[in-house]
Amino acid sequence: MDSSGNTPSSIRGKRYSHAFEKQAIRTATAATVKHSADLHAMPASTLQTKYQHWLALASERLQERVWQDAACTSKLVLGVDDFAIRKGHTYNTGIHNLRGEALLDILPGRKLEELRAYAKQHSFFLELRPIAVVMDLAPYYHTWIQECFPKAIRIADRFHVHRYVIEALQAVRKTTQTTLSSRAKANLKAKHRLLNPKEESLSVERHKELKEILDYSSLLGQAHAWKESFNEWYDCSPDVNTANRWLETWFVQGEQMQHPAIDACVKTIRNWRTEVVNYHRCRWTNAAVDGRNNRMKAFQRRHYFTRNRKRYVQGLLVECNQSRYG
Repeated sequence: MDSSGNTPSSIRGKRYSHAFEKQAIRTATAATVKHSADLHAMPASTLQTKYQHWLALASERLQERVWQDAACTSKLVLGVDDFAIRKGHTYNTGIHNLRGEALLDILPGRKLEELRAYAKQHSFFLELRPIAVVMDLAPYYHTWIQECFPKAIRIADRFHVHRYVIEALQAVRKTTQTTLSSRAKANLKAKHRLLNPKEESLSVERHKELKEILDYSSLLGQAHAWKESFNEWYDCSPDVNTANRWLETWFVQGEQMQHPAIDACVKTIRNWRTEVVNYHRCRWTNAAVDGRNNRMKAFQRRHYFTRNRKRYVQGLLVECNQSRYG
């Protein structure tokens, strides 16, 4: 109360302390507004209003910070990747600062015209000076980045490329299964996931199981060795020239097996050879981006796919950047 005995308008009607509101909002961020409101015994509509107000301020502050950091980062490396809102139907594209460990922005869609529209509407994006951009083998991403940052190194993400090799190996496994006895076929099918990870990462017991299923077919053994050689190429190539020579040997090794799936894999990687080898010019991957995509998908499930696009983007920016920028 002031000297006249009246309650100041700034605190009139204030039912909750700032500390209480902060705790309720923090809980809503980790769970949902409804859950937090029930936990703190307050009306969900009241907390929803406070949460949305906080979210708008927090996302604006965080986005300003991450763009400022990206603009000031020397040797900036960007990551571009899509994630599904509704798998097979609707997608978003995330732009990430890999060196700064931050999500810069989310744009709707992944078609080339949608990407070009974003760049046209956001001049500060074109003002960035990345030395490299990491992405999958989607042609529209490479075309867009080539237009926006012609001097940047375009890198095919290691884990997306490696997935083509794994799929080819599993196709050989399926071919092999049809030639085996029913017991061996069942065993190979049950243990087929042992073919995917690096052999050196397996335990002694799992390594014995892997050897058992590889002994079923010489072709399967050759395909697995071919896959292991690709891992070794990524890990051990000392420079770009060596990487190019080694990759050519790996191509020949695959073609000698004369399997359609392996031939298709070799053809794809040959077509993207420059972008694949560029990994050895600038050793960055989108591994952190995939982890961030999982967080965004969890956010979508937790908030039941928020219909308001603006609040949806605000929530994702806070979800992915708050832990780094507090």
